[in-house]
Amino acid sequence: MRFRIDWAALSAVILSVASPGAPSAARAASAAGGAATGEQRRAPAAVRYGRDIRPILSDRCFKCHGPDAATRAADLRLDEFESATRARRGGPAIVPGAPSASLAWLRVTHADAEERMPPPDSRKPALSASELELLRKWIEAGAMYEPHWAFQPPQRPQPPANQGLGWCRNEIDRFVLAGLEGRGLSPSPEAERPELLRRVFLDVTGLPPTAGEMEAYLADGSGDAYERWVDRLLTEEPYRTRYAERMAVAWLDAARYADTIGIHTDAGRTLWPWRDWVLRAYRDNKPFDAFVTEQIAGDLLPGAGQDERVATGFCRAHVVSDEGGAINEEYLVEYAVDRVSTAGSVLLGLTLGCARCHDHKFDPISQREFYSLMAYFNSVDEPGVYSQLPDPQRAFEPFISVPSAEQAAGLADLREKHAAAVDEAGRVTPEEERERRKYFAALPARFGTDWSIPRVVAATATGATLTVQADGSVLASGENPARDDHELRLHTEAADLRLILLEALPDPTLPHGRVGRAPNGNAVLTGVEVEAIRRADPSQRRQVRFAWAWADVEQPDGDFQVVNVLDDAEQSGWAVDAHRRPGGRAALLLSEEPFGFEGGTELRVTLRYRSIYDQHALGRVRVRVGRLDAQAAHELPEALGSWMLVGPFPADSGDAAFDTAFGPENDGAIDPGRNFGFGNQYWRHAPEVRDGQTATFGDGLYALYLGRAVYAPTARELDLSLGSDDGIRVFVNGSEAFANKVARGVAPDQDRARLSLRPGRNELVFKISNIGGPAGFYYRAAPRDGAVTSELVAGILPEAARSAEAHARAEVAWRLAFSPRYREIMQSAAVFERQLADLERQIPVTMVMKELDAPRETFVLTRGQYDHPDRRQPAPRGIPAALGRLPEGAAADRLGLARWLTSAENPLVARVAVNRLWEQLFGYGLVRTSEDFGLQGEWPTHPELLDWLAIEFRESGWDVRAMLRLIVTSSTYRQSARRRPDAAAIDPDNRLLAHFPRQRLSAEQIRDQALYVSGLLVEKFGGPPVRPYQPPGLWEEIAMPQSNTRSYVRDPGEGLWRRSLYTYWKRAAPPPAMLTLDAPTREFCTVRRINTNTPLQALVLWNDEQFVEAARALAARVLGEAGDDDVRLAVMLRRCTGREPGAGELEALRAALAAWRGRYSQAPADAEALLAVGEAPRPASIPAEELAAWTLVAGAALSLDATLSKN
Repeated sequence: MRFRIDWAALSAVILSVASPGAPSAARAASAAGGAATGEQRRAPAAVRYGRDIRPILSDRCFKCHGPDAATRAADLRLDEFESATRARRGGPAIVPGAPSASLAWLRVTHADAEERMPPPDSRKPALSASELELLRKWIEAGAMYEPHWAFQPPQRPQPPANQGLGWCRNEIDRFVLAGLEGRGLSPSPEAERPELLRRVFLDVTGLPPTAGEMEAYLADGSGDAYERWVDRLLTEEPYRTRYAERMAVAWLDAARYADTIGIHTDAGRTLWPWRDWVLRAYRDNKPFDAFVTEQIAGDLLPGAGQDERVATGFCRAHVVSDEGGAINEEYLVEYAVDRVSTAGSVLLGLTLGCARCHDHKFDPISQREFYSLMAYFNSVDEPGVYSQLPDPQRAFEPFISVPSAEQAAGLADLREKHAAAVDEAGRVTPEEERERRKYFAALPARFGTDWSIPRVVAATATGATLTVQADGSVLASGENPARDDHELRLHTEAADLRLILLEALPDPTLPHGRVGRAPNGNAVLTGVEVEAIRRADPSQRRQVRFAWAWADVEQPDGDFQVVNVLDDAEQSGWAVDAHRRPGGRAALLLSEEPFGFEGGTELRVTLRYRSIYDQHALGRVRVRVGRLDAQAAHELPEALGSWMLVGPFPADSGDAAFDTAFGPENDGAIDPGRNFGFGNQYWRHAPEVRDGQTATFGDGLYALYLGRAVYAPTARELDLSLGSDDGIRVFVNGSEAFANKVARGVAPDQDRARLSLRPGRNELVFKISNIGGPAGFYYRAAPRDGAVTSELVAGILPEAARSAEAHARAEVAWRLAFSPRYREIMQSAAVFERQLADLERQIPVTMVMKELDAPRETFVLTRGQYDHPDRRQPAPRGIPAALGRLPEGAAADRLGLARWLTSAENPLVARVAVNRLWEQLFGYGLVRTSEDFGLQGEWPTHPELLDWLAIEFRESGWDVRAMLRLIVTSSTYRQSARRRPDAAAIDPDNRLLAHFPRQRLSAEQIRDQALYVSGLLVEKFGGPPVRPYQPPGLWEEIAMPQSNTRSYVRDPGEGLWRRSLYTYWKRAAPPPAMLTLDAPTREFCTVRRINTNTPLQALVLWNDEQFVEAARALAARVLGEAGDDDVRLAVMLRRCTGREPGAGELEALRAALAAWRGRYSQAPADAEALLAVGEAPRPASIPAEELAAWTLVAGAALSLDATLSKN
């Protein structure tokens, strides 16, 4: 049964328990020292361009008559005195001192709407009467222009000398008092002590004071009791940690921090170590200049360590793409643009992104200057589009591991032990050396190999020029087309052949002296075709088909195994890794049947280079042919294709996930081009799956398929050791070979399966059915008795074709197989290696900045389009001229930019920072448009105070904690929040701060407060994100089927009750309760939240599982107090609001409690349903009907305006 609440009754209780109302007019006037008289309401100051006129012109005129030359009309700029007053046909736009002679004045006052400015199609309203009056007065006074205040470096002003210095506690108050007195107002009295302590607790820690803390403060009659509590909140534990958690939220908004990438699959990613870095920075009071520098360029600091590199996650917190088919170059531009726009908003308070497509319409930022700033962020070693992986804990490259001190010590110890074991294993005994030589000497005879080099009689290519060399190789030169086919015609007298050996030889004429023709020396062979022709009778010919392939080197960073050439795999092929490793390469192909004619054979060998990577042909190739004993083929190992993955396929139940055929199990071939539906599901490369290691995948209820091709030289049995989470089914060539329907966690060797392989290609498909939590898979093939390992195959090659690398691997393989001493040492080393791997898996990773070796050249992009660079307009790194100049000798990199941002020459950063701090405390900044200090932004309410604070902040060593203390200990901050009619008549928006601005708490504070006063809050610093309560099915509604964040699985236990900033933040579906309470999605930078007031917010507080549970816990906590109902109701109100309840409030709550007691005594099942909400344990000692009634009273208390507001 679902719980049901009488919401009408609950609403009535909340409304009747009123928060402190506005005082009477007489009381307000008395508190303010008397209502302002007509004489006291002094005339406003003279009209100023920056404060009064520029906002009008910027809003109505600058779009067509401002800085942007591309959209400028009539060659008129109204943002510059020279242009505005220049003689022109029809007269100057502005004639100082003469509005009637000013063309601009005549146009804005024109009687004809078609002639009046701004024009109708601008969708801008005509100037109001008050705006016209300001404009007229300004022109009459001489039309004096002035530079925009925000672009001038701040100077420390002298605080005003006020008459009411007895009220002033510090310089802040002197500036504020001067503003009030200038309008004939006086400040409000100090807030009542309980109200003030609750205010500063919420502002500094995000949590209210406890009853004990409030009692201690109220009992302390000393004059500095408040100041000492402020110091405790900032410097002592647990308050210092709570302060960090409170302060970090605004920075996470600004940095667009989230736990998913935001678009397409909205995949999970790991960035929380950066969030923890922010928390530590606030907790330890890191100077703000270092805080900024490390986040912009910590990786470039001299001797940068782990902490400094983690800090650069600020620049990586943006949305990224993993969409198949998206274009790398496009997203590289998007990421760099985002970094510039975010840095501009967060640090400079400017809308820099408006200059991406054209010169800024309002601010003096040109398009070229925007791209000069972007150039600082445009050389990160990152892909534009990322691969899709099932792991939601991955970090997107570039990233680093972030071990704790304990983990780092463990890593060092295990690495030392592993190195010692490997060092000992490297010592070869004389006996081992003798036996090894003997084994390899006998290997060719054992396999019956007999190698020869056919004579090259012709070599042609579709693009390149092929030249036969003296050693029987063929060298490519001349044209190097994107795709090429090389055909070699070879003559051999040998017959009964089974082997083709391709040797790729390095050559000094090839790039970097490697084996490939690509500019980096690499190559990708996509197919091999061989035709055997009887030379005596060319009509006798046959196609040579291959069953198996082997190579001494296969590139490890993709699907590049040599077996791909057997299937003409143009999307993959055999990549030889020559751009990283020098030396020759060898590939061995085994035919299905013997080939070669008695009397001589012509072999036509076609090597296909049709890779998606252009110009990746081998440059010099030699072909050998060889025989193989028919029985020896049984001793060759299986050749393995790459692991592939498709899914997840959502299911309604575990049975459905196991039993339903979603398609891949019925396929006779693992075809990456086949779409299985369910949101475009294709086979994709799965590098995270490795033989002999467990692989884990995302949470949820689904089926997942893993597959690989296995090439058998002969028909044989393959014994497998398997593990899975949960059930597993195994299919070979479309037929089921094994199944185990089970619920379990994955581990090695849980199941054994024997599979029958046919000669050549076999398709192995493993279906994993997952019934919740992460899925898992383990695979290991047992070695076959008598078979050689893949590494030992190198021993049957001619010695001249055996690379040093292949020779070394073969030696190690022999010692593992035949040296007990070596095997024992390596088993010890393997233990250390496994322990290292286990420890490394526990170590979090995080995304960081990493520069390219050489900076990427940046150009102005025409209309901001990534594929339209204007190469006539290079954009070297630099800053906008309006913001000053870089210091002499500043580095032309992000570190140079970061140093400038916090230098004395920067006019904005200190102002923006203190303004945002002011906004966190007062609800709005001294500049109310805290996101825009440009020409469209508001004029500061207290310009001199803003500059004084900016200089004080900078000269204090950028001490955030000291600045916060300065503000919260001021008389301005300590004023009552009661609204005054006398002040409201003169200053309705309270810009002059005649009283403290009452504010609703943030989404995080509302939830955290409910958990805290109910006793549920788990205070634990940092760590991975948690998943508390949220309605089921939200993620599934918006997620793509292959998303690794498709299903929300809430945490058990303490994860339900952590502070809100630790909640997992999925950009496509943010925590719904916090979103309803005005938290942003964090898809982009947000420096100022907009508060709303909607019915949904009340419904969240009344219905959300988190808040219903908190109400139950609060009720149980209060019922544990001694006393009667009135005592307990008073305790509840004090915990929620920080103040004593009035008689009327107690009466309303008492009546509501009685009504709900009556209701639940008649409906005990409803009481049980209500109390079943949430996982927090319920005290068995309290009768259900009594606890349910008190739960609704507690819900009302938690929903009170006084609870949800900061007074």
